[in-house]
Amino acid sequence: MNPTRKYEGLFIFPPEEGPDAAKGGEKRLDEAISRLGGRVLDKKDWGRRPLGFAIRRHREGYFLLWNFEMETHQLAELKKNLQLDEKILKTTIVKYEEPKPAPAPKVHASKS
Repeated sequence: MNPTRKYEGLFIFPPEEGPDAAKGGEKRLDEAISRLGGRVLDKKDWGRRPLGFAIRRHREGYFLLWNFEMETHQLAELKKNLQLDEKILKTTIVKYEEPKPAPAPKVHASKS
């Protein structure tokens, strides 16, 4: 059995289709992840935002940020399926690591 890892995915949809298209996109994403044996951990709807550069002539996009887990060997299949979806402008998936707490600041003893 392959190890299960946590991933973070940012999915950008065309802006003119708005939240309704993103809801349909959410359903397709959810189905794609669960069909490959994954499990969605968290969903964040970032809404409409400007893009840093034009993607297929769009200067804005509708953003969804998801955390999910799945077996490592299934990730390539998920990426391939998402690239074939014409309703998604851009997909970025990275390995997710829990944020580490910031180290306590060092206190320097003053010399008197």
